[in-house]
Amino acid sequence: MSQQASERLLTTPLVLFLVLVLALVSGAIFTRHPSPDIDGSIQLLADGDLDFEERQRMLLRIVDLAKKADAKRQLWAGLLAAVVLQDRASFRDMDAKLGVGIERILPEADLQWLTLGDVVVANVYLAMVAEASGDKQQSRAKWSQVAAQSRVTGYVFAGELAAAAMQRLKE
Repeated sequence: MSQQASERLLTTPLVLFLVLVLALVSGAIFTRHPSPDIDGSIQLLADGDLDFEERQRMLLRIVDLAKKADAKRQLWAGLLAAVVLQDRASFRDMDAKLGVGIERILPEADLQWLTLGDVVVANVYLAMVAEASGDKQQSRAKWSQVAAQSRVTGYVFAGELAAAAMQRLKE
């Protein structure tokens, strides 16, 4: 009698239905919480479709992946994500890996989506590149924009970077 009860409990239609439900739930979880590589994360951020929680998670992912990277584009992405996250230690680490002067500057082809869909980040990048290339006038202008934008957006670390750069550029 118990054999008949177990046969009735796991019928073929029921098993198929449970497999379908499992596939749908797994698919929903995978699309809700994607785990792309660093370039895919950069693209997702630049797209601007992520809500606050998803955006924070992607920024953290970029910083984590960039810590292990050697490519300049990936280091820049991690450095810029660290600015948004106000992660000073990660910023310093990646800034040191980028080197100094003209060697920091990326080729034009590597700039796609690098601003992570954020105007403050774009200006931080432009200010740092202008400073690295020795263009003090452009650097001052961009750091001034970062300072103003940081007061509006609440990016305290970006404001600190701007203030420090303005002090450096006075000398």
